[in-house]
Amino acid sequence: MYAQPLTLLANELVFVNLDISCWSGKKSLTPEDLGLDRSQLPPETLVSLGEKQLIHPAALREFTTIRSAAHRHCLAVGTRFMGGYAIPVAKAQGLLDQLTGLEQRYQAARTTFLDTYDTQLATWANQQPPEWQKLIREALVPAEYVGGRLHFAVQAVRFDAPSPQVITHPGLENVLSGLSGQILSEIGQQARETLEASFQGKTTVTRRALSPLKALRDKLEGLSFVDSGFRAVVLEIDRLLASVPAHPPISGRVLEGLRQFLCLASQPQGLQTWAAQALPVVDELWADIQPEVARATSSSEDAEPSPFNEDAEPQTFNEDAEPQTFNEDAESQMFNEDAEPSPFNEAVASRSKPPAEAEVIDAGGEWFY
Repeated sequence: MYAQPLTLLANELVFVNLDISCWSGKKSLTPEDLGLDRSQLPPETLVSLGEKQLIHPAALREFTTIRSAAHRHCLAVGTRFMGGYAIPVAKAQGLLDQLTGLEQRYQAARTTFLDTYDTQLATWANQQPPEWQKLIREALVPAEYVGGRLHFAVQAVRFDAPSPQVITHPGLENVLSGLSGQILSEIGQQARETLEASFQGKTTVTRRALSPLKALRDKLEGLSFVDSGFRAVVLEIDRLLASVPAHPPISGRVLEGLRQFLCLASQPQGLQTWAAQALPVVDELWADIQPEVARATSSSEDAEPSPFNEDAEPQTFNEDAEPQTFNEDAESQMFNEDAEPSPFNEAVASRSKPPAEAEVIDAGGEWFY
């Protein structure tokens, strides 16, 4: 797989930082709270007595839910980077719009919570055994303090290495060079979770199980400029999705193919090796059929769209293009076995078998993992 130089990555990425804090609703338990003599206890550097809950945990759940959603949205389109996230320029505005919506939701929840703060404290204390209510009431903090602990902010910046005339340091280049591995590690974690939750031990699944796979595909496509090997993985996911029948359930060889791919994707090093082997074949095949695709597309204004994007011209691996999306609720051509073949598929079908070097990964249309 081939990583891109620093200048290209700097031009293609936006750094997004999430500055979101939530109040725990807890304070440290002291020996005095329990009527203990400090001199009879081990030092605090050795043991701790734990914490006391000052308010019902459910009252704070909305804030942690929103914070988790913000990180999830960032990870869906980007990758962890320097304490924040590296986001493709093409996906940045859409992500920031989502984060703005979450910020508004957070601020509304914050206002509601602080308006009812004193009431919720009293309710929680009254629910405790009488002998322990004093422990809570004496530890309460004012609403102004809590309000300062409830914070939601997002910053988005472009970055670049400092000019060598100003300072010479390889830190940024080093971390950027590791982005490919970081992305594959995140893909591996998502693949493992998907495999365990939706595919492990199943003989049939519904199309709902495809959603995480489509999310992996979209993430890799959006970040394909980081490593050209990602294109081979995207194309393989497209091939697997195109094999899914129009009507559930998904079973047999199709299900097994999906499961095998997720097993491969759950091993970052294995996926990297596979993509490195597949990429030259993918590039050569595409270069070979691209003129035929162009002729087939231009020959008819009514030509069917590519099965991978119903609203766009056939994909040409344009790194500047908007990422493709899937409509899970719509009946798309990619799941319709009776649909007219696209110019891309017609061009592929008209070609002879890929070059000899493809034999290691291709046999009768099935890609070996």
